[in-house]
Amino acid sequence: MKIDLFSTTCFEHRTDSFGIYDDSSLPAKVIPIDNGTAKVENVDGFSIYFVPLDKNIKCLRPDGTQESQCDALLICLRPQNKYDFYFLELKEANKTSGWIPDGTKQLKTTILNFQDNYSLLCISRKLAFLANKSHPYYHSSHKELMEKFRNETGFRLSICATISIKK
Repeated sequence: MKIDLFSTTCFEHRTDSFGIYDDSSLPAKVIPIDNGTAKVENVDGFSIYFVPLDKNIKCLRPDGTQESQCDALLICLRPQNKYDFYFLELKEANKTSGWIPDGTKQLKTTILNFQDNYSLLCISRKLAFLANKSHPYYHSSHKELMEKFRNETGFRLSICATISIKK
């Protein structure tokens, strides 16, 4: 499936901390940090590009239908031309079951599609985040799922609502 990341004009540049919210009918958006489904803590002021993916960037299946994608991509620029990719899937706060398998499937599909379309060899940190404001921290019972995800995608999966951008 062809993904043209650069066809969008919705890149938003940030150097501060912020929240991310996903309206089910619109692309994910940046909002004040305390109101978001996910919080991005950027205490060192790195240059971050927020890119809404779902409902913004087309990713078509061979039959021409739209593929379900994760909600957003954060691209963090680091010194010495290094980049970090953070894929994010935001789930409804009131959903109590099924959100982890659904979210990991969307993250995996998006990451594998990106790997088919772009070389991600220059990426220094590869992370995927599954966030649900009602369930901000993951339990150790998901370690097996997280290991399987890393083996299949090359990205480390975190199930939490806070994304810390650190040195």
